[in-house]
Amino acid sequence: MPETKAPEIEYTAMTDASQTAGIVAMMRGLYAEDEPASAVDPERFPLTIDFFLREPGRGRIVLFRESGALRGYAILVPVWSNEFGGTMLLLDELFVLPEARNRGIAKGFLAWVAEGKPFDAIGIALEVSPGNKDARRLYESLGFSVRHNAVLTRRF
Repeated sequence: MPETKAPEIEYTAMTDASQTAGIVAMMRGLYAEDEPASAVDPERFPLTIDFFLREPGRGRIVLFRESGALRGYAILVPVWSNEFGGTMLLLDELFVLPEARNRGIAKGFLAWVAEGKPFDAIGIALEVSPGNKDARRLYESLGFSVRHNAVLTRRF
């Protein structure tokens, strides 16, 4: 059986608005595929992008590119954790285009995060919806585990 080579993917922080349309389209794709737990207004997606471009210390959007072509994105947000004794990264969103899936892109991104430790992070946390079995299987294979504490939310 021939050896499968991982794709040459570049993971870089988004630093300008030139990719906004592509990222917004992927954000729409994410929420169309994996129904969110609460209502999401797609009209706000450009505001999220603008916020992180203006305030990179508050979080960043990471672009996944293969030979210059956009293949996916993630949103990383630093959160101080007294319990963990340092900055934890909240992986708020991760999306890989359907035609680029099952090629190690998300796994490569998580390895990139673990190696680079953006925001001097000591760990990473994420949410996965109950129906997204493939994502859950990936995360668990990389050492993520369910904590006994539940995350509760409330909008203001």
